[in-house]
Amino acid sequence: MSRQVLVVRGGALPRSSGLGRAHHDLVDRVSEQQVKGFSLGGVIEHEIGGGAFARWRRRRSEHPQRVADAAKANADAILHITDQEQAHLIPENCDLPVSITIHDLFHLEPRRISTSHGKVNIGDQSPGFLRGRDLSHLRRGLERADLLICISEATAEEARELWPSKSIEVVPHGIDVGGFDPFSHPLPKPEGLDHSNVNLLCVGSEEPRKRIDFLVEVLGSLPSHLKGDVILHKVGAESSTKSKSKLSKRAKELGVNLHWVGRLSDIDLCGYYQHCEALLFPSVAEGFGLPPLEAMASGCPVRVADMPAHNEVVPEEWLLPHDSVDDWVDAIVGFASKDGRRQPDPIALKRAQKFSMEAWSTSISHAWNQLE
Repeated sequence: MSRQVLVVRGGALPRSSGLGRAHHDLVDRVSEQQVKGFSLGGVIEHEIGGGAFARWRRRRSEHPQRVADAAKANADAILHITDQEQAHLIPENCDLPVSITIHDLFHLEPRRISTSHGKVNIGDQSPGFLRGRDLSHLRRGLERADLLICISEATAEEARELWPSKSIEVVPHGIDVGGFDPFSHPLPKPEGLDHSNVNLLCVGSEEPRKRIDFLVEVLGSLPSHLKGDVILHKVGAESSTKSKSKLSKRAKELGVNLHWVGRLSDIDLCGYYQHCEALLFPSVAEGFGLPPLEAMASGCPVRVADMPAHNEVVPEEWLLPHDSVDDWVDAIVGFASKDGRRQPDPIALKRAQKFSMEAWSTSISHAWNQLE
């Protein structure tokens, strides 16, 4: 007989958001009986939106009470919170065993990382009064959890230092490798992408830690005979008009071809993964780093900055020093020297298998089985 899992979050974020996608993926997999020994007992969430006071009341009072009531009404279940930003929802003196997924600790433990462009703030260095109180509630909530499930070893190491007496398990993201398979699901070339050029891809926002600005500088340092043939396709939500304008201006100054694609559906993004020469991922801080995994599952080579936690995802030989322009230039020159359209990369496909759905299901089942 399977054990029921009450899956809890705060606002009903859409699948298109990072935390929303992780939540929906977990709900889908548990409801489809993909986690041995466990079934979905229900989803507790609330609609997003409303005025500031209504949002505060819902987050601090109404929704926590709903979660506490549901915990009392389901004596044989386990309670799982799908991200650390909702840790305050863990009821005090809860009779149910509680696990929570920690995607990262950037806001609870902000830090600064040095780069050639100066220091990059990771997390809010100076939260306001209300946010400061909210963070205190989150820390107390995490203290009440029975099991912390971290999506990377880097995050788990931080968690072990903060909560040395807690049970902590590492459960990396899983991916439906077959859904990205370039052999079973070859996709047409995205409109506007020309195979006579060297098409490179970056996926993410213009948030400073993502370092799209670093990629622009790298492409600006390419040999003059090559620079005009290279196009960087930037996919993802735009943080602000100001940041886009600044990056576009710098790219123009350096003679860099920067193509703003915007947000894409999963299938359209997969088309870019299949047809671009490589994904470049120079971020200096990630909770996991899903784009490199998606790219590899699509047969696309990747080059990522050797920084936590996305350096756990790709093969070691595909890691580059986070701040060495020369090393990134050399990697791009290598991609540009290859003749003809790129074929699915066997190293990428093999590496993606490590993060299969089966591996994820086994890991999450093992973690939940520790809860009594």
